[in-house]
Amino acid sequence: MSHRYLILGLLAQNPMTGYDMRKHVKEVLSVVTSASYGTLYPTLHKLLSEGAVRVDEVEQQNRPAKKVYYITPQGQAILQTWLEKPPADDKVRREFLLKLYFASESAQGQVTLLLTQRRQRMQAQLEALQRERRTVNDPRREWIIDYALSMVRAEITWLTDMVSRFSVV
Repeated sequence: MSHRYLILGLLAQNPMTGYDMRKHVKEVLSVVTSASYGTLYPTLHKLLSEGAVRVDEVEQQNRPAKKVYYITPQGQAILQTWLEKPPADDKVRREFLLKLYFASESAQGQVTLLLTQRRQRMQAQLEALQRERRTVNDPRREWIIDYALSMVRAEITWLTDMVSRFSVV
């Protein structure tokens, strides 16, 4: 996913600073994507040069002025065009699976340890998502968390099956 659409979508909801965008992504959309300042600001500057966003500097007492970004009508048109297109296939890259692939050439104990450790991490993630889900009252966040919960549960089931397979071998 391009960060340009992430930024345009966020600004379509509310004007934001770069800090606000990163905070929102971290707190609300971390299951979907990530965004560092190193990706947000260059993309914001590109969108500014394209006329898709504009920026206002807001004076602050005893602090530097903050830059608040707004979506423009051109930016709204770009976002709407993107929303109307079918989504691209997800690109899943998992270091864990790559390690599992190569660890299978090693001792069986290493594979079992890798699977067990991953299952423990996924169990912790499941518990964290369940706690978060109980506190959410925004339907959009609920959908995202519910999706993440189903993916984590599926992975835990797969990991449990894989540990059983390697225990039998």
